[in-house]
Amino acid sequence: MEIVTSVKDFQNLLSERRNLGEDIGFVPTMGALHGGHTSLVDTSVRQEKTTVVSIFVNPLQFSDEEDLDDYPSSLEKDEGTCLKHKVDLLFCPTQKEIYPKGVPEPEDIGEIGKILEGKSRPSHFQGVATVVARLFEIVGEACAYFGEKDFQQMMVVNDLVKRHRFPVEIVACPTIRQIDGLALSSRNVYLTEEQRADAPVLYRALIAGAELISEGERKSENLKKLISSIVVNESKGDLDYVGIVDSETFTPLDSLNDSGKQIRILIACDFGTTRLIDNVGVVIP
Repeated sequence: MEIVTSVKDFQNLLSERRNLGEDIGFVPTMGALHGGHTSLVDTSVRQEKTTVVSIFVNPLQFSDEEDLDDYPSSLEKDEGTCLKHKVDLLFCPTQKEIYPKGVPEPEDIGEIGKILEGKSRPSHFQGVATVVARLFEIVGEACAYFGEKDFQQMMVVNDLVKRHRFPVEIVACPTIRQIDGLALSSRNVYLTEEQRADAPVLYRALIAGAELISEGERKSENLKKLISSIVVNESKGDLDYVGIVDSETFTPLDSLNDSGKQIRILIACDFGTTRLIDNVGVVIP
């Protein structure tokens, strides 16, 4: 595995690989790697790509109230994780390498990024889109791997690729969970013992909502009430939202009458100062 910090060296190595006829598989991360990240890496490796991981903690996607300074950092451990999972090239740029002319104008995120998580964290998706656009400019033609745990983020990135016509194919990978259903997240390390015990309620509530759909419920409002009641009654979490959207367009849905349509149920909840999000996909019977 080669480790580089400069954009020029990184692009030269990518060019060398492409000249050998190799395809690039790209996994952008902010470090603090866990099983969710490595599942993306493993997918790229299985698809016989030259597998590239970037580690860059992007300040633009944190608000003034959020935890940039406290975001977990473990570069040496992350390097070992990448080596273990057969990463070919690790890109660890400085902020100056990513933003050589200073902080750029934020990317337009469209309507997809302005609801649900975008409404609760107004600057978040603009920050994500801005750094992802820059990374895609640097990497060039590639398959980029994103986890469905951050489903709305993945939709924002998909929209970004279409609007900019980046030569990038977005590959969606399933959410990786603990045995009790909690979705893997770098933020899980912030949870206290009591909060960690409460947190799997999100997945239980989502599954209960999915089961209610299979039993014939078609009104989103009734589904939201059920999911919300489970979180409120079975945990001390501070529920932010429950959303139900079309999986392809991310349009909010009031009713679920189209048999065969793929939808997403999304949830966000604060456990103390730790914000967790999750979602499940459902096909309307």
